[in-house]
Amino acid sequence: MRGVARAFLTIPIALSASAYALAQDVDQRFTVLHLSQTAERSVVRDVLRVELRVEETDTDPRSVQAAINRRMAAALDRARQVQGVRVETGSYTAGEEHPQNGSSRWRGSQSVILIGKDADSLLKLAGALQSDGLSTSSLAYDTAPETVRGAEEDLTAEALTALDHRAAAIADRMHLAVLRYRDLHVGNAETGGRPVPRFAAMAMAAPVAEPGEAMVRVTVEADLLLAPHP
Repeated sequence: MRGVARAFLTIPIALSASAYALAQDVDQRFTVLHLSQTAERSVVRDVLRVELRVEETDTDPRSVQAAINRRMAAALDRARQVQGVRVETGSYTAGEEHPQNGSSRWRGSQSVILIGKDADSLLKLAGALQSDGLSTSSLAYDTAPETVRGAEEDLTAEALTALDHRAAAIADRMHLAVLRYRDLHVGNAETGGRPVPRFAAMAMAAPVAEPGEAMVRVTVEADLLLAPHP
């Protein structure tokens, strides 16, 4: 039994030594070049997101909640009649306030979120809801996921082509040739951070907004093997 145990122990040692020798041989024969290349494209932000809120104040908490529920139901009913607009409800808050000069009171609010690509219709809806007494909390354009994915394939090809050209130029300066890729990592298309809201809003008028553009980018990283010319 002891002899068998020793035989099993020698196998990984032999394999490890072989792998080390192979790595040393690769290092001696080839130069490893690590490169990173990014391709980017500007696209129009094509999704609008508007958040409005209902606010109520009263000495009776039940009156506050009832008023919020009534006004929110009316706002949702109106929003759902506009085709192409996705409607969501946001945070609901209610709490008691104790002013220094005056009686305690209850204040509550709830938000409704409108999302869509038809900016004109959505902005008109937001204006109508403002006329009903809702206040605009935020308004921002963003880029739809399908828009980002639509640019991904072209940007990936562009980044790989640029990486090939750069690798060839570097190898030529070193009097070497590009043998092959050893490792390749291709990132997904992505945009920068969320846009800063840009809008003008008045209590009785539709908000005015400009979408602007977002930068979509794809980054590829690669390890390439360079070798002397044959």
